Amino acid sequence: MSVCSSVSRTRLNVPDKRKMLLFANQMQEVGCLVGFKHFTLRLRTSEELLVTVNNTYKEDNPSIASTTLDLVNFDPVMSDREHPPSSPCPVPTPEEGESEETTTTFLLGCYETYRRPYVWLRSGHQRLVDRCEMIGTIDRDSPLELQSLTRYCSDDVTHPSSDVTVWDVLAELVLLTTEPPPANPLAVDHAFLDTLTPQQQSLGCGALLHSLYSLLCHDTVWATSSVLEDIKHVALRHVHTLQSLQ
Repeated sequence: MSVCSSVSRTRLNVPDKRKMLLFANQMQEVGCLVGFKHFTLRLRTSEELLVTVNNTYKEDNPSIASTTLDLVNFDPVMSDREHPPSSPCPVPTPEEGESEETTTTFLLGCYETYRRPYVWLRSGHQRLVDRCEMIGTIDRDSPLELQSLTRYCSDDVTHPSSDVTVWDVLAELVLLTTEPPPANPLAVDHAFLDTLTPQQQSLGCGALLHSLYSLLCHDTVWATSSVLEDIKHVALRHVHTLQSLQ
């Protein structure tokens, strides 16, 4: 597993600062969205995004899910080399770790002082150890070394670090956590959208459309036909809702 260069608190150079700013802006945009089937988001600060992932899911086609999981090839070991940053919030708040039986919560932090994004586990520590057949326990203060964030630091020309998006991190967290891993970890929860008021649907669907279209434009494994189908359904709902509000 490739490891990022040691964490330094020196100033970022211009290209790295631009890359961090792009990731942080994307994190803020995505953090305002609602209506995903496998996770919920809460933007805590401009640098912190709480991601709460459902632990279980009834998959209609588990064979497709298994194929998707192979594409991720995650290696969920903890960063214990080169003195990675300790957790910015070692004691989870009630809303961060409210139900370890049904959900697992992560903190995605994009702090300029750390020179790259990191993910910390906020709840469900022992469950993640058991699910990934890891030995021992997870240090709550150490960040997870995700494949997506390892690529963020990589100089591999075949997988440029600038191609890594917040969507890659979210998808990996879902596949790491949810059993069985869903075929589309970024699926929209249309049943949830049905529960919103017309005004909420108008705003929520508009924001979803913008972000999902941006995802589709990225050259990423998650820009699938399933995402395109979700865009079509959300677009129709958005149009119908706007018409009803006139």
